[in-house]
Amino acid sequence: MDAKAAARKTAATREGIKTALLRLMEKKPYHDISVPDIVLEASTARCTFYRHFPTKDEVLLACCKDRFEGLYRRMQEEPSYTFHDTSLGYYMYWQEHLPFLQLLQKQDLLFFFTKNLDRFLYDVTGRAGDEDEASAPPAKLVYHFFCSMSAMSGILLYWLNTGCRESAEQLAQYYVSFLAEGSEGDDDCRYFREHHEYPFKHTYV
Repeated sequence: MDAKAAARKTAATREGIKTALLRLMEKKPYHDISVPDIVLEASTARCTFYRHFPTKDEVLLACCKDRFEGLYRRMQEEPSYTFHDTSLGYYMYWQEHLPFLQLLQKQDLLFFFTKNLDRFLYDVTGRAGDEDEASAPPAKLVYHFFCSMSAMSGILLYWLNTGCRESAEQLAQYYVSFLAEGSEGDDDCRYFREHHEYPFKHTYV
């Protein structure tokens, strides 16, 4: 078997195991699903499972990573240059993958999604940027990124937990209005807009 055929076989095996876990999660509680259950559902061998995944949790984590890889590909195909366009693309993507989010929600497993959300987004956003950049970004930009992503993701999770009533466009507008209007009444922000500096001595480099 040549290298390409072996890679295809490996990918197909991993995909079969992940699909089997998600199918089982539709039928029974996650904590009741065992590795033998997954092996049987995937029509594979137990040793094959452990060759690809050390635990059941790693299979679910891989399912989450797949969705973020899809988000990365979407970012590559449809680059956005404004907060509105970026957030609209983000919310449209997760609307398309709503069944996966709802499956995690049904199983009380949204923490699998949320505890890695910022890291996954930072990974894919970094790759979508200048991949030739050798140096790490300034700490201020990293913190700004996580701040803005937390706001975007917070809207997504609230939308999910309240019945998914709004459209992606409405969610994007909530996000942009938060960024644009949220600082209007703050004295420090108003001072910065007027003087292009802060009324305090900053400590970051």
